[in-house]
Amino acid sequence: MKGDPMNPTTPMPATHSPATLYILLDAVRCWAAARRRRRPAMAQLHLRLRRYGCEQLSPALDSLLRLGEQVTGHGLRTGRGPRLSEDENLLIDLLQARWTGPVPYACSDAIACAFCYAVRSTQILLAQALEGRRGAASLSIRDANPRHC
Repeated sequence: MKGDPMNPTTPMPATHSPATLYILLDAVRCWAAARRRRRPAMAQLHLRLRRYGCEQLSPALDSLLRLGEQVTGHGLRTGRGPRLSEDENLLIDLLQARWTGPVPYACSDAIACAFCYAVRSTQILLAQALEGRRGAASLSIRDANPRHC
């Protein structure tokens, strides 16, 4: 057997840079706005992440957010501007491996387990797509338009 999924060999992510957190938050809010407007959320997410050169995160982030809604039993709640919602804070804490307690869930154990794997997959992809390209022009937040979605 190649590796234990509960004890991965990939190191846990370090604290993400402010630019990475901004990109993540921008993408999450775009996804949530698309869902509220009954637009194709993954397509909107892909377009938003393409601005930063990390559209490959779209499927993983879409899956994580959809599973997150099933886990919490409600639609993703977002904040405005610099003010973060509880859901956004939880997501950031999970992705930075800062969450110390169990995640309360209102779903089956199988969905909760899938959510845990989605968190880990997204951590790895964030590290590969964003943190590895810290100095790249694609990480610029100057072109972000929060009213786009």
